[in-house]
Amino acid sequence: MDFKTKYVLASILIILAIVSSACGASSNASAIATAVALTVQAQNTQQSQFTPTLPNDVTSVPSLLPPTVMDATQLPPTAPPTGAAGSNFCTASAAFVSETIPDGTIEQSGATFLKTWTIKNTGTCPWDSTWKFVFYSGDVMGGAYVYNFPEPAAPGDTVNVPIVFTAPAADGQYTGYWKIQSPWGMTFGDSGSGNPFWVQIVVGSGTPGKGTASAYGITSVTYTVTHTGTCTTANMFFTITAAISSNGPLTITYHWQHSDGPKTSDTTLNFSQAMSKTVSDQWSLKNAGNNQPRWDQIVVTAPFYQEFSKATFSRPCQ
Repeated sequence: MDFKTKYVLASILIILAIVSSACGASSNASAIATAVALTVQAQNTQQSQFTPTLPNDVTSVPSLLPPTVMDATQLPPTAPPTGAAGSNFCTASAAFVSETIPDGTIEQSGATFLKTWTIKNTGTCPWDSTWKFVFYSGDVMGGAYVYNFPEPAAPGDTVNVPIVFTAPAADGQYTGYWKIQSPWGMTFGDSGSGNPFWVQIVVGSGTPGKGTASAYGITSVTYTVTHTGTCTTANMFFTITAAISSNGPLTITYHWQHSDGPKTSDTTLNFSQAMSKTVSDQWSLKNAGNNQPRWDQIVVTAPFYQEFSKATFSRPCQ
């Protein structure tokens, strides 16, 4: 019992003693005991409900929990910049144009290599150094996780994004996926396909034709088709162009396979390193021919056999 409680209790006892002497001890003994008990109970209740006030030099009670570290991706985004007149905000979008280091390029263990993406700004937002090229998933391969855009790109412009990578030590195939990040935190890749941008290499060496993942060979073939002439001319000429990508120094033998049966003569094509080369084929369709779809295809016969997708086309006549 503290000093304050003792003081209050003593005062009550003195008063009750005086009352007792005036009214008789026998009738007030019980009242005295009850008053004392109630006083002590009230005082204890008051103490249990008391909340101390912090000293002036203490601003907060320390927490036992460790502080939360906020990742850069968790920071509250800022509002996008105002776009062209008549719109609330500019739009952010991009289109893949081309790249170096074709998919499947073979690199030696620990080797450094430069991958460059050429990307077109297809939105209405101008890109500057506040826009980032950020690692999205997969294998980072010795690169940083975030890069500032190397140069500005106004809407409609293209920009080269070069990054130096290091091939991992262990043999195998590695792929790293990347995206563009706006100043307000939006991330996006190729807006047409919805895919991120990526780099894919193979570490090691293999023997062509033995089924090894790291064998030098053709990794992809893509086509474009153009034509000259109209439905009123005697002939319509179609030109099929194929971009053939190799993952290393290689000499191949290939031919064009046509949907109507015949194929072209075998041709040799040399690659001095991982790179892409273009070759073309031409068809002449007479005006009297029908409009059924046709296709043309690259077929590699050496150093081992490979077939690729077909370029499909038809006469644009009714």
